[in-house]
Amino acid sequence: MGEFRARGRGMQAAAGHGSIQMRVKRMSGSGPSLIIYAAGLFFALATVRGQVPVENPAEHEREELGVNPYTAPSVAEIFQQLDDLKPLPYDQLKRDFPQATHAGREQMGMVFGGLVADGFLIVEAQKKNLVDDLGRVLLRQARSLGVGDRVMRHSASLTELGKKGDWPAVRRELISTQQDVEEAMTALRDQKMAHLISLGGWLRGLEICAGAVESNYTTDRAAVLWQRDLINYFAEELKTLPPAIAHKPLFEKIRAGVEAIRTLLNRAPEKISLEDVKTLHAQAKELNLAIAAAD
Repeated sequence: MGEFRARGRGMQAAAGHGSIQMRVKRMSGSGPSLIIYAAGLFFALATVRGQVPVENPAEHEREELGVNPYTAPSVAEIFQQLDDLKPLPYDQLKRDFPQATHAGREQMGMVFGGLVADGFLIVEAQKKNLVDDLGRVLLRQARSLGVGDRVMRHSASLTELGKKGDWPAVRRELISTQQDVEEAMTALRDQKMAHLISLGGWLRGLEICAGAVESNYTTDRAAVLWQRDLINYFAEELKTLPPAIAHKPLFEKIRAGVEAIRTLLNRAPEKISLEDVKTLHAQAKELNLAIAAAD
């Protein structure tokens, strides 16, 4: 798949191991970043190693809309994170695909983000029988967000590749799906939706990651959970939601839950204890259950 290097506002390009590079580095220390997506997870300003990035007008437009490596990091990093945490206890980490078919658009955006994170887990666990279902539910949620055309062709390809067991190709297809949706969000000039999709993927990624660490705890594995700058970013972004959205019970719960996670990560040392991991896992799971529930 090649090695990547990304540029981000206030961030350094990362060089790492394996074929996929970690783009988002901890700004106050060394080590891997928290699984973030996510899903979606809809912005990657990447170039093949050794090449000089080429400037283009779309880059500046994305930045003006607030679409950056925090709001929409590339899905490639999540795959690398899950690689680093193998073996994954799939039966403990899986969940039924969320529906939220009667939810508002903002909630559906977070559901979509979480679904992409679910896709990472399915690919890492090589669950052929679930790829078809994943493609269908991603397409349904994409249509609800008004970007179904962007995802339709990827849905069919995911199914075909999953049946063949071509997991590297499935990875590439998910990354391509992410890129297409990012382009759609940029075209729609929907800054808040980009943030919420990313938050949904980040929260589901945190749940998966913390669950994997909890099942096989070491301080090195727990280090992927310590991402103070990201949680601070998301907590501040939630404060900027329009009042009509911010005062909905779901978003009040999310705001309180993210603040609780923020408190823990702002006081926790880099060597997160097993009890801290359990707390993070429980907090993320509770928020994801609320996001997945239909209105």
